[in-house]
Amino acid sequence: MTTCTFPCLLCSKIYDTKKKLQSHERTKHKNNKSIPHYHILDKPSEEILSFYRDAIIIRLKSSLGFNRHSIGKKHIVIDAFPESVFLSLFENENSFKYIPSQRKYQCILEGAVGGEILKSILKYDQVIFRKNKNTSTKGYILLEDNDGQYKLTFIWRQKEWKENDRLFLTGILSINFITNSGGFINDEENQILPSVQESSSNGNHILHTINKYNVSSILSQSNNNN
Repeated sequence: MTTCTFPCLLCSKIYDTKKKLQSHERTKHKNNKSIPHYHILDKPSEEILSFYRDAIIIRLKSSLGFNRHSIGKKHIVIDAFPESVFLSLFENENSFKYIPSQRKYQCILEGAVGGEILKSILKYDQVIFRKNKNTSTKGYILLEDNDGQYKLTFIWRQKEWKENDRLFLTGILSINFITNSGGFINDEENQILPSVQESSSNGNHILHTINKYNVSSILSQSNNNN
């Protein structure tokens, strides 16, 4: 009977179960950036990088809406995403890490700084929002507000399929983030107002009662429903 072993690809440790190996990686190689097979990966051309940048931008912007029913947690999956492309886009970021036992990469962008990094990576300054000029409303990726900062998480993992003594491999990109929406004025890209719910008059002045979409309560309600 053959005994299965699970060696750590980052050091000399060997374990008898995959669970023990993963526990070792979490404690000893928590923020690992070393990629043992890096030398066998081909560097993608700028044309290929541009193609997959566009794919990410299209999927992100198509998830943005203009009313309270379109805000909250979002999960996007892009199939057949090359490993080398993910590395070229994210490997230089501080939060980038690689988990060898899972053949999985992760990069987290957080807050306003994370938004600027994403614009630089995808080479498009308007990637985090989508505007409806007819209604003066804007759907956007929520990265920072008065309640704090929010994360935009990119994960690449290898997917396998075994059949007829063959092993089929592909890569999957997953993106997790939170969206919100509000109004904008003077066509200023970074000036977002909460939606105006009602208005009342007081003398010669118009008073607007502005009720910002409460993302925290909506997310809490969504979690309870789930």
